[in-house]
Order: sequence, then C-alpha cells, then structure tokens
Amino acid sequence: MLPLRARRKTLLILAIAFLTAVAAAMLPDDPYQRWQLLDGTIQKNVRWIYERTNFDPTPIDVAVLGPSRSAADVDSRELEAALRGMGTPAHVVNFSLPEAGRDINYAVARELFKTKSPKVLVVGIIEKPSRFGHPAFKYVAPRALVADPAYFINLNYLSNLIYLPYRQMELFLADLWPSLMGLTKTFNPETYRGSNVDTTGAQFFPTRSGSVPASHDELMRGVHKLERGMRPPILPASLRDVEFGDERHYIREIAELARAKGTRLVFLDLPFYTGPDTIQDESFYRQFGDVINASFLAGHPEWYADYAHLTAHGASVLTAWLVPYIKKELSKAE
Repeated sequence: MLPLRARRKTLLILAIAFLTAVAAAMLPDDPYQRWQLLDGTIQKNVRWIYERTNFDPTPIDVAVLGPSRSAADVDSRELEAALRGMGTPAHVVNFSLPEAGRDINYAVARELFKTKSPKVLVVGIIEKPSRFGHPAFKYVAPRALVADPAYFINLNYLSNLIYLPYRQMELFLADLWPSLMGLTKTFNPETYRGSNVDTTGAQFFPTRSGSVPASHDELMRGVHKLERGMRPPILPASLRDVEFGDERHYIREIAELARAKGTRLVFLDLPFYTGPDTIQDESFYRQFGDVINASFLAGHPEWYADYAHLTAHGASVLTAWLVPYIKKELSKAE
C-alpha cells in the first residue's frame, strides 16, 4: 500500500506542478517589456530594435538581419551615407545580433514587417547553416512561437519551453510593478539611441573597439577551433529540413513576410578568415533571392579583428563594396 500511495502522491505533485507551469505560461505580458529582458547583455540591441520598429516613425528602406558576422561587418551608417551620396537616399538599419540561430531573426522580422515596409532585406548567411536556435529567442519571442515553433525536431524546444513559465511570471509582475522589476512600460524618447546605430566593433571587441587586426597566429587559432567544431550534414539531403530545421523553416517564414510586403530579399555570404568561397546550402537560399558572395574578404588578414569578424576598417571595405548591390536592389524595388 505504501509504495502505491507514494506513487499517487508523486503523480499528484507532478500534475500540480505541470498545471501551475501551464497557468504561469499563459499569463499576459507587455511586449515592450519582453524586449527589455536582455538589457545589459551582449544581446542588448533587441530593445533598440523594438523601439526602432514600434516607436520611431522614420521609415526603414534597407534592413540587415543575421548573426554576429553581419552585425560586425555591415556598417549601416556608412551604407546609408554612401547611398545618399550616390543619389539614392535610403534609411538603413542593421538588426543583426551576436550568435547564430535563425529563429531570432524571424522574431525581429515580425516586428519589422508589422510596422515598416522595407524595400530591401539583406540576410547574412555563413558557410553552413546552424542546427540550433538562438539563445535570445526564448526571451523576446511571443509565447505562441515559443510553445509551437511549427517545425519538426527543434533542438532548443525543451529548454525554451521550460523557461517560458518563469518568463511570463516575471513579465506579469513587471506589468504590475515596473519599477520593482526594472522594466519600463513607457517609451522614453530622451534615452532612445536614434534611428540608426552602430552595430560594429565595440560590442564584439570591447577591449580594442574592433579597430585592431588580430595577429595571424591568433586568427589561425580561431580558424582551427571553428573548423574542429564544424560537422558536415549527418542526414541525407532529403532530410535537410529535419537536420537544419531552424535555418530552413525560419528562412521560409522570413521570405514569406518579405514577399507579402513586396520586399526584395537578398542573402549576403560572409566568410571567416581563410574560409571557403562557397556555402553549404546555396541552392536553398537562391529559391528566395540572390546570394551576394563576399568571399574576397577571406584572404585579407588585415581586415579581421578575429577569425570571423571584421575590424572597423574591414567593415568599411565590405560596406563600400556592398553599396552598388544594394543600390541595384533598391532600383528594382521601385
């Protein structure tokens, strides 16, 4: 009898815990506060992204999305100035974020297309797609997206779902007592960082502001470490949607958002130092837009602050090289 009673009690406790977690996950939240949860971290730009899309009436004509390489390598301010100088004025933003994971790019794209109608969307890609989602996704994504990512075998799903009840309880309290939780409900124009901010340099290389090239030995140590961690596709080509579900599902979703708004979608391939001049899944991306290959960067150690990210000068070189491509895409969008 005792073991049976103990099992019943255990099941009852588990059931109560499960129902409590479900109830907590269903608590309402303030979206603006959700996008503040990463203040003070390397992902702090998510707050500015929400403010830029939801509170700043300035149009967005060209937007860049992607991982840390596109954040560090594309200078949106220089791109905007160069387009203006060529007689093609355009408001440019770089909404890329450190670390890989396409789900966060989709969460950002939803906010972008909800309030703006960009003419060109540039999505940064690298030599191989990631198998995992982004660590920031569970903090900022609407709970429906966290609970149902809508594709098979999401390797981040369990950790994202476990965090959801805690996040919703924190946000629920923040909605009631903002000052207590350190999250504001009111946009403050005086603390707003502006319509176009620098994503290059300092946030990736705080000790040298991304202006000093790394030594060749340092670059090669990073390259070797990256290459040791790279794994070729494990499953057959017919199952790429399973193995690389995060990349493929959310690229399709982003492409659909762009199509609905009439936005030109292009992909920018950014190699690591000595990296290949091709990417693993180029044919997949070409279904949705042109691929701009910046493989010329890979042979120039003087442009790299580390094995994967450009110095401020390297970013200027790439941005200047990119200008004619963006100008061409803008002309097609007219």
